[in-house]
Amino acid sequence: MAEISRKIIVLGQALLPVELNETAEKRLSAPGIRAWHFARALREAGHEVALVSIHSANSPLLSARLLEPGLTLYQLNEADLTTSSALEKLVEDFKSDGAVAASAWPSYLAALFLPAELPFWGDLFGSPLAEGQAKAVTYQDDSLIEPFSRFERGVLDRADVVSTVSSYQEYATIGALATHGRLNRHTDGYRLVYTIPATLDPQRLPPAPQPVIRGTVVPGDAFVMLWSGGFNTWTDIETLFAGLEEAMQANPKLHFVSTGGALSPHDSQTYPRFEALVSASANRERYHLLGWLPLENLHNYYLESDLGIILDRWSYEGLLGSRTRLLDWLLYGLPAIITVTAELTEQLVEEHLAFSFPHGDSHALAELLKSLATQPAVLSEVRKRASAYAAQRFAYNQACRPLLKWAANPWRAPDAGKPRPQLAVNSGQATLELEKTLAGYRAQIEAKNAHIAELEQWAHDLEKRLQAQAGGWKNMLRKARP
Repeated sequence: MAEISRKIIVLGQALLPVELNETAEKRLSAPGIRAWHFARALREAGHEVALVSIHSANSPLLSARLLEPGLTLYQLNEADLTTSSALEKLVEDFKSDGAVAASAWPSYLAALFLPAELPFWGDLFGSPLAEGQAKAVTYQDDSLIEPFSRFERGVLDRADVVSTVSSYQEYATIGALATHGRLNRHTDGYRLVYTIPATLDPQRLPPAPQPVIRGTVVPGDAFVMLWSGGFNTWTDIETLFAGLEEAMQANPKLHFVSTGGALSPHDSQTYPRFEALVSASANRERYHLLGWLPLENLHNYYLESDLGIILDRWSYEGLLGSRTRLLDWLLYGLPAIITVTAELTEQLVEEHLAFSFPHGDSHALAELLKSLATQPAVLSEVRKRASAYAAQRFAYNQACRPLLKWAANPWRAPDAGKPRPQLAVNSGQATLELEKTLAGYRAQIEAKNAHIAELEQWAHDLEKRLQAQAGGWKNMLRKARP
């Protein structure tokens, strides 16, 4: 390992893989994994890392826990972070050269509570506003968008560099930075945004000595369709269920296994709706909704399944974001059926490592399932290539190269601490009200101008009359002289 060169704080959400113990919730968290991969990449590059896991639970800041030389874990609850100077104290005690946050919520908290002068790399692991839109649709409440807007705005105003999860999101973020006045004379020629795609640890875990689902959860000869992870606000459960039902009616060997579930408190509606559909199905005995399972055994479900399934409604969240679970499936050779929305899904279809069908087309999904269930050679060919592709393309230490370059000498953005242009960028009702106000001002000004013009004309006419009268009086006086 290279000599330690910098001291970097990495902030992430709870549920990091390194925290698993008898009290931790054993739920795989994509933002938590991203923080872990950032920390691992920085440590392997020779930096000393303080990994801060932000919890919503009411637990005090715990003693430092050394994970390995140069990598220490701290756990900090939101209450302590937001009501005390715990984060600033950690920065001071650690003598940090820079800070990195993984995903929107930790980045927002870092933007608020890090010392103003500390170089800061923010991360938007998917578009906050697009996620807010998806949640507003699920709950039929546009007011839910506001917190997502606040998170994004806070990060874009403070961060010296921002990372995104796709090139599509990178371009959208550049536009958002422009509306926040960050594309100014100081940052001309300076790159504010980099893409760091979803990543994985390329090291594969060994399989369990005995099958974990075949012969126990499902029959030994079943064709297993796997869903792993959360059912989020953008999940198209109606199309999923209808497609599964049609395929199951045609092929009695098809079984659906789910290892995952609701994402409370973010989304507590989508998964229960799917459960209700399954409970009313004539094929419910072939649906196996296992809920959240311990991480240490999940890879065995990938190894024993025939096909993974993930599908979305079309949305900007899907377009700008990613689908991290696909990488874990690929690493263990599991082919997948997907809807093409995110950049990652486009890449996998182009590489013939995933099978796609149109959004919302349950019949097309059913036809694809029925076809692939009878073509083991096709799935086998994908298995042979999938693992190597995922390990080479999405290994965390390779994907994090822009971050590692910044961490070698953390820098502030050129416009840090400088006045930024005030842009008249407003939206919705605020814009309408502003336009109404401006229109009112224009009407008042026009009325005043018209009145001034009338007064000027009256004065001009008065001057002419006075001149005429003056001329008349002169003539009268001239005639009156002896």
